[in-house]
Amino acid sequence: MLEFKGGDTDAIAKFLKSGGVLAYPSESVWGIGCDAFNHQALAQVLTLKSRTSDKGLIVLTDHIDKLQPLLNPLAKDDKQKIITALTQSKIKENQATTWLLPITKGLNLPPLLTGQFDKLAVRITPHPVLQSICQAISDKNNPYGFLVSTSCNPSGQDPANDLAVAQGYFGERVGYVVADSLGFDKPSQIIDPLTGELLR
Repeated sequence: MLEFKGGDTDAIAKFLKSGGVLAYPSESVWGIGCDAFNHQALAQVLTLKSRTSDKGLIVLTDHIDKLQPLLNPLAKDDKQKIITALTQSKIKENQATTWLLPITKGLNLPPLLTGQFDKLAVRITPHPVLQSICQAISDKNNPYGFLVSTSCNPSGQDPANDLAVAQGYFGERVGYVVADSLGFDKPSQIIDPLTGELLR
C-alpha cells in the first residue's frame, strides 16, 4: 500500500500532480479525490466509486482568496453577497460547510466537476493537512488549489471512517494519507450563498 504521513505534503502533491488518486481523512468521514484539473485522475475517481458523471464533485481549497477568479466575472452585488457569506460563516460545531458557487462560461473548469449543474460545490477546509495539500497543488494549471473530495466508498457502501476501511475498499489502486480526521460527526452542510438556501 502506498501511504503518506500527513506532513509529507511535497510527496503527496507530486503524487497528485502525476495523476494519483488519494484517500484521506477529512473533517468527518474519509474522502477520496485527486487534483481537480487532472482529467485522467477525475475519470479514475468516478470509475473507482462507480459514480455517474452527471452528479458533479465537491472540491476543497484552503482559503477564500483562491476563489476570487471564480467570483470576478459575477455581477458586483452577487460577488459581494458571496464573499460576505463565506467570510462571515463560522464553522458549526462538528459540521463543515460546502458552498454552491455559480459558474460563468469561460472559466475552463473540467466538466466532471460540475456535472449537469451550473454551480460548483466548494468547501474551504478547516483540516490543516488538507489545507497544506491544497496549497501544495496550487499552480498555473490549478490556481484554485482544488482537491476533489467525495466520500471514500464505492457507491452504495458506507463511507470509510478509518484507514483500514478505506484500504479494504480500494486496496493498491489509490494512495493513502495516514492522519486523523477532525472528528466532526455530521457531513458538511450545503448552502447556496446567493439565496441562503440550506440544501443539506
